[in-house]
Amino acid sequence: MGRTARRLPTHKRVHAFFTRWRDTGLLTALHNRMRAAVRTAEGRAPEPTAAIIDSQSVKAAASVHS
Repeated sequence: MGRTARRLPTHKRVHAFFTRWRDTGLLTALHNRMRAAVRTAEGRAPEPTAAIIDSQSVKAAASVHS
């Protein structure tokens, strides 16, 4: 099969898969597994134990009312 004969799936089909994976939690699960694998490979704990939130992020957050 030549290079020009390969076809990508339609936007509608790709979007349907994305929506299904997002709604069933598959994308979040894959993200969490990949993060844990990278952290483990770096010799760190699989789950993060701390987070940093700067004042710019807090001011910009939709859930923070001024």
